[in-house]
Amino acid sequence: MPNTVLAERHKVSLNTVSKWKKRDFLEDVSSRPHNIEYALTAVQEALVVSIRNTTWASREEITYMLSNSGISVSISSVYRCLVNNGINRKPKEARQAYARFKEYTPGYIHMDVTYMPRINGIRYYLFVAIDRATRLMFYRLYDEKSAENAADFMNRARKFFPFILDIVLTDNGKEFSNKLYKGRGGASTKKEGKFDIACGGSTGHRLTKPGTPKTNGMVERANLTIKESTVNRVKYQSFQELSDDLEQFLVYYNFNRRHGGLAKELNVRTPIEACIRWLELQPELFYRKTLIIGKKCHIFAVRK
Repeated sequence: MPNTVLAERHKVSLNTVSKWKKRDFLEDVSSRPHNIEYALTAVQEALVVSIRNTTWASREEITYMLSNSGISVSISSVYRCLVNNGINRKPKEARQAYARFKEYTPGYIHMDVTYMPRINGIRYYLFVAIDRATRLMFYRLYDEKSAENAADFMNRARKFFPFILDIVLTDNGKEFSNKLYKGRGGASTKKEGKFDIACGGSTGHRLTKPGTPKTNGMVERANLTIKESTVNRVKYQSFQELSDDLEQFLVYYNFNRRHGGLAKELNVRTPIEACIRWLELQPELFYRKTLIIGKKCHIFAVRK
C-alpha cells in the first residue's frame, strides 16, 4: 500500500510511515541520535569548565571571555556544557561571595593599585578606577606606589570620568589612608592624607574593612582582566610598549568589551553604552559627553 494512503488513513506523516515500514518489530524505541555532536570541542569545553570553577562567572560572561580571546561559541553551547558537567548552578558559598552589588547611580568608584612587571629593573604600578554603575574604567602607570601618586591619580580620574564622582572606595593601603597608622606615642594619626585632600569635600572617601578584599571585588576583578589581556600575554621590552598596549586595551574595554552584568542591569553591552543609557535617564549627573583616552577625545551622545 502506498505511503501516502497509509499516512492519510492513520493521520501521521510520511516520514513516520516510512520509519515503521523499515522495522521488523512493533516496539517503540528512543528517538535520541546514536551519536550526539556537541557544539564545543574538548578544548573549548575544558576552558569553559576551568573558567566556571575558578571565577563562577555567568554563562554570558564566559561566552564574552571566550569571544574576546577569539573563540566563537554560543551562550546555549556554554550552558549545555555547564549542565553536562554539573556546574550550571552556583553553590551557596559562591552565590554569597559574588552577590550582586547594591544598585548605585554613576559616580561610585572602586579604586585600587596593582603590581606591573619590572622593565629594565624598574617596578611599575597601575592605579585602577572603575565605576560601579557603568563599569567605565580608567587607569594610569606610575613608578611608585605612594600617597603623592594616589592623589595625582585621583585628580586625573575626576577629569576622566564624564560624571560627578560622589564616592571613592579604596583599601587601607598607606597610599590611600593614614587611619591604620600610628604615631610615635601609639595613637592613631589624625593628619589628613594626601589622597583625602585630593578627594576634597565633593567626593567622599570610604575604606574597606581590613582583611576583606572582596568588599572591593569589582576593581580586584578589573585588575585581573587587565593583566590577562596585557602583561600575562606579552613580555614588554620598554615602558612605552607597556603604556601603549595598556592605552589600547583601555579603549577596547570601555568601547567594545561586553559585560554580562550590564546586559542584565541596563540591557546594554559595553561601558560606553551604559554611560549613554544613564545620560538618557539622569543627564544632571554628567558634566560632559566626551572621554579623553591618551591623546584622543571620544565623543558619546544620547541615542535617537
